[in-house]
Amino acid sequence: MKNFYKFGAFIVFSMFFMFDANADEWADKDCKEYEELIGGLVWLSGETLDMSDKARKANKEKEAKELFDASFALAQMASNHTNVYAQFCD
Repeated sequence: MKNFYKFGAFIVFSMFFMFDANADEWADKDCKEYEELIGGLVWLSGETLDMSDKARKANKEKEAKELFDASFALAQMASNHTNVYAQFCD
């Protein structure tokens, strides 16, 4: 029961702070630079995927897997940054 009261208090107090959690838009220059960063991540992800494909065709499976994992991570980073861009720049 004690945990229930703690949880209830957390919910009530977090509601007060939730209304103050609005995001201001960033300056156009900052948004442009951020957009270019996202574009670079997408490009690098594609290049790494091409390198992975070439390594796989050359029967270098370990290298191909590492490059594919790197490509996937870069794509995830681009996706995450796109969400931030949509929040602050759109």
